[in-house]
Amino acid sequence: MSPIAARPYLRDEVYSALKVSLGLRAAGITAPVRVREEELAAELGVSRTPVREAMRRLEQEGLIAFRPRRGARLMPTSLPEYLEWLAIREMLEGLAAREVASHGSADVGARLRAVFAGFDEAGALARPGDYAAANTAFHALLVRESRNTLLEKTWDSFGHLKMAGLRFIERLNRGSQSFHEHFDIIDAIDARDPDRAEAVARSHVRVLRDQAAASLTQFDIPEPHGSNT
Repeated sequence: MSPIAARPYLRDEVYSALKVSLGLRAAGITAPVRVREEELAAELGVSRTPVREAMRRLEQEGLIAFRPRRGARLMPTSLPEYLEWLAIREMLEGLAAREVASHGSADVGARLRAVFAGFDEAGALARPGDYAAANTAFHALLVRESRNTLLEKTWDSFGHLKMAGLRFIERLNRGSQSFHEHFDIIDAIDARDPDRAEAVARSHVRVLRDQAAASLTQFDIPEPHGSNT
């Protein structure tokens, strides 16, 4: 993690940084791991107070557990837990796509397409890390553009699971398929067709869930030899 300079929204920035970093780490462990407040504070270059507050928030989300006389433990993210999140995500994204198609701004389709500027089907396969980042930005923008505050809060509350999922989404060889699915969602939004927008958005997540359930036996899988993700 990079140091965070002091500013008015420091607490939120520390929370976001820890959610991303610890969420990724949680997908690579199989048993609880001790995390020390003072070490995290030193890494971020901040005092222990915002770190302590962030860790309490992450405890409420299930990412961290505090044990009497044993301190804080980073809890592993299991494959069943992630699959459960995808089942929830299917409903959330379907609703988000419906809302955007119903009353999104006039340029929302163009802005969603712009997220994938510089990518084509081949690029999605050849640059999996960059494409994964664009994928994350696309779904975050879709939820934000729904203008449904409670939906956005619910989405954000599962942030550590979204981060953990990045550890294997690139490895499912879905670049080409995912690329076309995203543009199917945008096309339905551009057509102002809420029913189709919801259907294709839900199908997009359902296919990911089905492929993850069929391909993985544990959450953190080894990198396939010679894979083109």
